[in-house]
Amino acid sequence: MTTLGELLRARGTVPDETIAIRTTLHPDDVSSDFRSIEDVRRAAALSTYDRMQDGPRFGNEARVLSFIATDNGGATLTAFRHFTRRERGNVPGDIVYDYDAAPLLHAFIARAAQPVFYDARDLDALDDLIGRLAVRWPEPLSDDILPADHAHLMIVPHSAKAGRPCAGRGP
Repeated sequence: MTTLGELLRARGTVPDETIAIRTTLHPDDVSSDFRSIEDVRRAAALSTYDRMQDGPRFGNEARVLSFIATDNGGATLTAFRHFTRRERGNVPGDIVYDYDAAPLLHAFIARAAQPVFYDARDLDALDDLIGRLAVRWPEPLSDDILPADHAHLMIVPHSAKAGRPCAGRGP
């Protein structure tokens, strides 16, 4: 099997300058609107949800491969973006005024010990892999942010990927 880092190097993307995040729906963020991470994806709120973190988990500037968690420790690529951390208490307007994602924002703020928000700019180097690239996330799954060149982030053939988004602990 090929690692994510090997694939990134072959594509001309420097993996040691990139992190990978496996996004799940935090149990405290579950609501009648969002019962699963799949509901978050269907509402087009996934790109908002992974920009809300409890603490400065990415540093100030980061290249981020966003994955949606799927069953059996899998994850599917949803975005490749450059994240910039906001000043404490400064929520991006696109998050504040995303009325569809409002229940997620309110639940996140209520539970987070240190709410941190990020701006994001799309990077197009891997656009052809969005929704198609699947990886097997190493145990423990609670380690949901890893270096993109982690030796145990293995590429899963598309036909064998764990396809159904799953529950979890969220950002």
